[in-house]
Amino acid sequence: MRLLATVFFALISLQFSTFSAQTIWEGGNIENGQSLFNANCASCHKVTDEVLAAPGLAGIADRWGASDELLVKWIQNPQEAAETGDAYIKSLVDRYVGTYGWMNAQAVSADEIKDIMAYVANPPNVEVAVNTSDACPTIDDSKSDEVDSSSILWFTLLLVLFTIIALSASGVRRSLTDIISQKTGQELLPDSPYIVRLKSWAWRNIVFVSIIGVFFVALGVTKGYAALMGIGVYEGYSPSQPIDFLHSVHACENEVDCKYCHHSAYESKHAGIPSTNVCMNCHKAIKKGKISGEDEISKIYAAIGFDPATGTYIDGDGNNGYTIPQNSYEGEPVKWNKVHNLPDHVFFSHQQHVVVGGLQCQNCHGDVATYSVGRIAPVEEINELRDKFPGIIELSKPTLTMGWCIECHNKADIDLASNGYYMEMHDRLKTTLRGNEELRRFLEDDKITVKELGGWECSKCHY
Repeated sequence: MRLLATVFFALISLQFSTFSAQTIWEGGNIENGQSLFNANCASCHKVTDEVLAAPGLAGIADRWGASDELLVKWIQNPQEAAETGDAYIKSLVDRYVGTYGWMNAQAVSADEIKDIMAYVANPPNVEVAVNTSDACPTIDDSKSDEVDSSSILWFTLLLVLFTIIALSASGVRRSLTDIISQKTGQELLPDSPYIVRLKSWAWRNIVFVSIIGVFFVALGVTKGYAALMGIGVYEGYSPSQPIDFLHSVHACENEVDCKYCHHSAYESKHAGIPSTNVCMNCHKAIKKGKISGEDEISKIYAAIGFDPATGTYIDGDGNNGYTIPQNSYEGEPVKWNKVHNLPDHVFFSHQQHVVVGGLQCQNCHGDVATYSVGRIAPVEEINELRDKFPGIIELSKPTLTMGWCIECHNKADIDLASNGYYMEMHDRLKTTLRGNEELRRFLEDDKITVKELGGWECSKCHY
């Protein structure tokens, strides 16, 4: 009887063990598992074989050689599970803890872990759809230079063609005239060079030539003046970049604030070009772009020395390691081409305009969230954004010119109580008799502009 009981309990234990081995991966609620995975696991794991901050979970059922109880313990208390000495857990600790630290203990029950494993074993096969809506339209000036050069080429070809036709017609006319003269017994035309014939024709048609000459002189003066006035004016300029960074994807679709990447705009003269480390804050996890796939993001990895397959940085010998990449990996920095470039004798502070003046990026740069690569927005394009961005001041001078800055300083209103900088200027005006007189004069039109507080002084902007 005792023997039968022993066998019975052994069979029950074996059946329970088999049932447990199956149900930890199967039979769970996949939908609930997806919610639990997104809430507890998605920041470090992917359900594919890609490495994020921890190994991808695809095929985990085949790799996990320990018991289900140890899996539950590993998720609920990783360090305690590691103390068991399990070989697979030890390999995970050796591989990832040095770089990412210990996994946080997850407050999930054994049943919830079962649901998570069911989702991991059967993830939904959902392809990311490309956004074809007009929510984030993209402005791309990359082909503007090609269009301009193509127009010049066609104009040149047509000019050469008409010149050839004119010379040919002149030669045919001369031959016909000689034939007629020969038949009538008259003297043939002298065999003179084209330049001599042209001078002779010009003297015979002096009025027509004079009108044409005046027209071309006027055209030359007009074009020359426009060219001189266009020196330093680069509206629409959009240089190519070593990495095809799409502002529309980052700033519009993903709603990344401009100052996240250009953070020194708050505290420096320059807005700054983000370092590769800033890019890696997101692209350590995001390894494939919606439009360019892995092609452009791989250039970031090459510059900083990151292996996306293992999720680790590369040491100086080209092997996977845990050293700081800037101190070891000899990569090539990303050589961005500057878009906005003021003359050396001009002083402009982003901090003063952003922090004190309270300007939006769109005041000067246009609707960056619709750009592909960086570009200089034409002033007409910026003016059209007034309904979308109410703080924009309507201007008429070309962007980044002195007239553009002066016009803005003449129109921009100031609230003397908006921040400490203007409050101090207000207090200074009120403490003297002359200051009070100036303040009353400034407020005659019920507003104070940057110009009235010294915004037109030469030394404000010029060294």
